[in-house]
Amino acid sequence: MIVDFILVTALFGIGILLVNILVGLLNKGQHTKSLIFLTIGELVLLGGFLYAALPSKNLSSILWYNLWGAFVACLLAAFVLGLGQGVEKARARFAPNTTRKQAVPVTGGKLGNVGKIFGGICTLMVLLFLVSKISSITAIDEVYDSLPLKTEEKAEVLTSTKETPIAIAPDMAKRKMLQKFSVIPNSNMFTLDGITAQTIDGEYVYVATVEYTGFFKWLKLGEVPGYFKISATDINAQPEFVKEPLIYTPSAYFGKDAARRIYAAFPGYASYGKINLEIDEEGIPHYVQTLYKEYGVSGLMHYDEFKTAVLNAQTGDVKLYDNAKAPAFVDAPLTSAAANSMNEFFGRYSQGWWNQFIFGAKKDVKIPTDNGIYASGQITPMLSKDGQLNYFTDFTSGDDDQDSALGYSLIDARTGQITYYRDPEVGIMDSDGAISIASKIYPEKKWQAEMPVLYNIDGVPTWIVSLMDTKGIFKEYVYINAVDNDIVVDAENAQSALDAYRIELATKGSNNQSSGASELTEKTGTVERVVILPGSNATVISFLLAKDSTVYSVNSNNSPFAIFMKEGDQVTFKAALTEDTTVATIQDLTIQGLATKD
Repeated sequence: MIVDFILVTALFGIGILLVNILVGLLNKGQHTKSLIFLTIGELVLLGGFLYAALPSKNLSSILWYNLWGAFVACLLAAFVLGLGQGVEKARARFAPNTTRKQAVPVTGGKLGNVGKIFGGICTLMVLLFLVSKISSITAIDEVYDSLPLKTEEKAEVLTSTKETPIAIAPDMAKRKMLQKFSVIPNSNMFTLDGITAQTIDGEYVYVATVEYTGFFKWLKLGEVPGYFKISATDINAQPEFVKEPLIYTPSAYFGKDAARRIYAAFPGYASYGKINLEIDEEGIPHYVQTLYKEYGVSGLMHYDEFKTAVLNAQTGDVKLYDNAKAPAFVDAPLTSAAANSMNEFFGRYSQGWWNQFIFGAKKDVKIPTDNGIYASGQITPMLSKDGQLNYFTDFTSGDDDQDSALGYSLIDARTGQITYYRDPEVGIMDSDGAISIASKIYPEKKWQAEMPVLYNIDGVPTWIVSLMDTKGIFKEYVYINAVDNDIVVDAENAQSALDAYRIELATKGSNNQSSGASELTEKTGTVERVVILPGSNATVISFLLAKDSTVYSVNSNNSPFAIFMKEGDQVTFKAALTEDTTVATIQDLTIQGLATKD
């Protein structure tokens, strides 16, 4: 590792070496010792800076570090030469008359040579700046084309909260962990760090790292005793402190620093975003970091070429993978910061570089909202019904007078695939509007609305928002119709809120169809109980089948002949059903013996 560090310092110190060698040559070897000592001192300081900054070995980093090193080296060389000239003048002034006559006249040639070198360095820095800016503009289209993008019209379907878990806001999980903090040995020497969402043994959980509070705490202990884990969906769950030691962590120092360990293994890559904690099948902690290589000197990256570094926090072993080929226990090879960068680029540059500015047309420019929990509030983790972790973000126009969403994206945290959802026929409210509505349900309690996510419930785009009290305790879920925000339902658990919301949709006469044909189950049975509820927009028919506890509902707008249903009728229909469904909206209703038009 020491040899590698010396080689990295030499690579980033080329500018310093060249300047000092050039100064020595132009001044005919005068002050050689001073320049040698100056060069060694500058390289030592550079090494210390590199050790702290951990710059990548991308082309732009190497060029900029060398130019800035040359810039500083030139100034220091001028200072040393100027000091030398001052000493020579002083000696000449106070020397005896005989010696003074023999003294060589001191001229400004030395500093003049340094001035020429300094001017050359400044010119190179300006040129590199211009080339970087121009290449960052000309590369926009190519980088945009590297986004793995597809477009859909319908949102992620929510049939039941067991099949698609609805997560609570992580603030509540963090509060519970802090209440349990005393279970950690020497807890006063640690602090609770970031919370990440993942699945462990099929359960959707939040995991939080425990980090040192300072250098001397690390020096004294040498390892973190474990990490916290808590269910991300059970509001009554309590955190568990898992006693698995972590030797390599982000808050450790020197060779035990997790970020430094990854950098030492793969210095040719740049890191993106914060290191995440991931737990494998045996409970062993690992740190995961997204890496990339720069596109030329533009500072940009190809979004389909991300790599994932996985560090075993106990052994220090580091391995590099393509995102899609990362170990199965790594739920998010792509960090939320990298996903946020993809969203920003997608929203800003779909029509090129000039289009985004005030003088451009701003056609199709979309701005991510900041109502999430990751990446400065622009990303929210969301588990699909297939158990895949995604990153959710909705987009708005940036006009404060508009509450309409321009669509939303789900980014696969493993592959980086962006799925952009927008139904051009249906305008929906954005997450700012959803938070505003949810916050006003109980204004006297001053509950805060957090973590809005959008689902497709019975064909209706629906915002699901968590309500938290001022102490960070979860209170209720709120379901808000994203098309008709007069339909709002709240309840203490996600499934109860979903059931009540479905009944409300049927009562208010939604004309949306449930789900895709592949997600519907055909059902046949005998009507045992039936209730007809007249409403202002439509009449709602709710009924029970024999030996079936599910409440089925349909409104007369979708099935006009349903108002003639009676007990004992044989009916056939389609509905989205799971094992824990208690309320379902149906479609394609047929009543045996009742003539209907095809």
